[in-house]
Amino acid sequence: MKRFWILLVLVLPLLTYAGEAAQILIKTDLKQEPFADAQTIATLDASTAVEVIKRQGGWMQVKPTTGAEGWVKMTSIKIGGPGAAAKGDTGLSSLWNAASQGRSDNTGVTVATGVRGLSPEDMKNAKPDPEEVKKLDSYAASKSQAQSSASKAKLASQKVDYLAEANSAGGEK
Repeated sequence: MKRFWILLVLVLPLLTYAGEAAQILIKTDLKQEPFADAQTIATLDASTAVEVIKRQGGWMQVKPTTGAEGWVKMTSIKIGGPGAAAKGDTGLSSLWNAASQGRSDNTGVTVATGVRGLSPEDMKNAKPDPEEVKKLDSYAASKSQAQSSASKAKLASQKVDYLAEANSAGGEK
């Protein structure tokens, strides 16, 4: 009997997402690999039914009912699919979704409590990349570019009190 429980504990995590029905929450790209820069296979519309095959970091490998399998970001998917609660959901799937994805089943709200897709080991071994920082800095808009863009979009300037206090105390404007 003890062997049965040990085997169950070892196999259960492997079956967690296998063949589980899910639904796409927002229009999203179906990627060939679990990377943001991977080739896009297709675009899935919101409410598309999919079958979850496996999970890797912040990505889930899925198979839509009408196409090839691929990868989507886990924040774009809701485990359970349409009508799951109506099929006698005991609340366990809601608890599972909250624990495994940081998502409430009934609202679809995602709770950000950490960095998804990065292990503690990845975080420990992270190294700064000055070239990438320079690249990011090159995307910054100047004050005049920002003002021009805001003017074209007919946005109005608004001063926020707590920012005004920080600026008057010697903070950056």
